[in-house]
Amino acid sequence: MERTGLLTDRYELTMLDSFVRDGSVDRPAVFEAFARRLPDGRRYGMLGGLGRLLDAIEAFTFDDDDVRWLQEEGVVSEQTAAWLRDFRFRGDVDGYREGDLYFPGSPVLAVTGTLGECLLLETIVLSILNHDTAIASAAARMVDAAKGRPIIEMGSRRTHEEAAVATARAAYLAGFGSTSNLAAGRRHGVPTAGTAAHAFTLAHDTEADAFRSQVEALGAGTTLLVDTYDIAQGIRTAVEVAGPALGAVRLDSGDLAEESHKARVLLDSLGATSTRIVVTSDLDEFVIAALADAPIDGYGVGTRVATGSGHPTASMVYKLVAIADGDGEPMRPVAKKSKDKASVGGRKHPYREYDAGGILRAEWFTGQDSPTPGPDARPVQVPLVRGGEVVHRPTLDEVRAFAASTLTSLPADARGVAAGPPYLTTTLREDSAMTDTKRALIVVDVQNDFVEGGSLGVAGGREVAGRISEHLAGHAADYAVIAASRDWHHAGDSNGGHFHEPGEDPNYVTTWPVHCVQGEAGSEYAPELETGAVTHHVVKGMGVPAYSAFEGVTDAGERLLDVLKAAGVTEVDVTGIATDYCVRATALDAREAGFGVRLLAGLHAGVAPESSAAALDELATAGVEVQR
Repeated sequence: MERTGLLTDRYELTMLDSFVRDGSVDRPAVFEAFARRLPDGRRYGMLGGLGRLLDAIEAFTFDDDDVRWLQEEGVVSEQTAAWLRDFRFRGDVDGYREGDLYFPGSPVLAVTGTLGECLLLETIVLSILNHDTAIASAAARMVDAAKGRPIIEMGSRRTHEEAAVATARAAYLAGFGSTSNLAAGRRHGVPTAGTAAHAFTLAHDTEADAFRSQVEALGAGTTLLVDTYDIAQGIRTAVEVAGPALGAVRLDSGDLAEESHKARVLLDSLGATSTRIVVTSDLDEFVIAALADAPIDGYGVGTRVATGSGHPTASMVYKLVAIADGDGEPMRPVAKKSKDKASVGGRKHPYREYDAGGILRAEWFTGQDSPTPGPDARPVQVPLVRGGEVVHRPTLDEVRAFAASTLTSLPADARGVAAGPPYLTTTLREDSAMTDTKRALIVVDVQNDFVEGGSLGVAGGREVAGRISEHLAGHAADYAVIAASRDWHHAGDSNGGHFHEPGEDPNYVTTWPVHCVQGEAGSEYAPELETGAVTHHVVKGMGVPAYSAFEGVTDAGERLLDVLKAAGVTEVDVTGIATDYCVRATALDAREAGFGVRLLAGLHAGVAPESSAAALDELATAGVEVQR
């Protein structure tokens, strides 16, 4: 591989020059690469480019001509020029495996070494990871949408010639079956595919002559492009020339769903029942998903995969997170506080937790000096480079197999093309292994009768239920206790005057319509609420009015307060329905019991705007952290 030292930005070397001059160039340091966010609507990303990056790090050197040019351009001083002549990276790199999933905040790469050597890698790290990760992330969504049907990568003519090779590699590791790019086949071993374009047909006197020439050269198993003139006639001619053993026909225009159905019927009528149908023409994951029910056997994708399906960069950043004041001194965390660009200081150690079915349920990281968490936590990073030597070099096919396995760890609703929030967000975990703080989550009364369509339905209730489920998916591991409460009223009585008397109207302050009666559908959890992570189910209001979850008992007959104290909980997060009634009462009781209390933004819904606003003000006055 050619030297990569000059594949960098000028300011990396001007900073280096200052560090060399002031003597700080050899201070121990840690830099990390991560994405603050995913592209809008994406629920996960797939890391690509790591193999290429490790090759580039090995080749990151400067020869005499490079250094001489840098001096002539006034970029570096003689002192720094001498430093560069002997430079090669001698530090350590840890990171997520190529093909792994990542989420906002995931520390996908950690580079440890001297300040100077870590700094110099910034541009090459981001150049490769941002491009290849954008391609792999888009390609993974297309592969999932294709539901096992093979996809050919065909984007070479839509991007820079070298980017085309990287695109083919990234798409293949994400699950594409082959590429049209021969350089990718030669360099990376990606299977290549391709037969003919419309120009081939136009260059012959007749379509039959073109097909005959192609079949004579490539055999009857080839793929014939049948839409140069008329699709139906093209199919008839293709079968007439190649026979019923024709490998495939390709459609590159028109309504692909309609044309593929007509093509299948026609092929079958001609006896070509095993001939496959391949479609191309500006495909992306959304078009592929829309074609799921069409009789299509394969896809060719070009422009959209080569441009990340509208998101040509993964928007990763590379930040200094820890530095020592001198050799042998301890690392101290450093972090940006810039608006909308704040970072978390310190070397991070990411972990994941999975449920019994192998579904990923949480990703989080500990701080640089934190103890190792429990046995259920699986470390995510692996050693990539040690002392400047690459120690992790799987084959591309091994990476591809690993990438396929990572996708199966996502629940089905996180893998589709429908827009949604990130499936997880990776944050610092606070639990008993790292801090004296233990936190509980209380989900208040997310029941059928309190969401849209229920007897006391609250606008936005179902949306809040879904958001709470997403919060649980990403943060269940943060909580020592997760309690969900339900109203559980008796049938056939007023439950202590809580229900309005027959013939009287409820006043919606102290008397209410009948709701959440034991054994009836209205008392069950709303279907949008995923309760698999709930550790304690609490019921309340059996024969009496009850608003706060602290008035209820668990299935084992324990009071919620006793459960929290037994678990050593000191902080409580409150969510649920309704902000101005049961959520308010629960948060106030938690505060009165001495807990630190947060009302989580976007995870509660109120009956009315005015009473909800008043409740939020009351909670804030009581010392609740009201997130807005």
